[in-house]
Amino acid sequence: MDICVYTKPEVLNHKMGKVKDDDYSPIGEYVWKLHNVFPKNCEPEDKIYFAVKGYILGYFVIEELTYPDIIFNCKSWVTIKNPIAQKPFQGFKYVKFQIRP
Repeated sequence: MDICVYTKPEVLNHKMGKVKDDDYSPIGEYVWKLHNVFPKNCEPEDKIYFAVKGYILGYFVIEELTYPDIIFNCKSWVTIKNPIAQKPFQGFKYVKFQIRP
């Protein structure tokens, strides 16, 4: 099942491979850590949507899930044409609807 996380714009830019720092991945593989509650109904090939500043902007395709890490490649990013309103939240939410890019 797809999930959604809420973050800051600079964090999303980093995960998209747009920021080169100590954690920059030359192969494009990034990790999202969920320490408190880990999604039980999520599998590789599901999507991890990212919400920023009140909107879901797009998603990455999940490659691997190993507590507490969700691993994805920045090249799998898909932007949603019409961002969806989303109030801020902590942790993750399951996405129960189909979002088309």
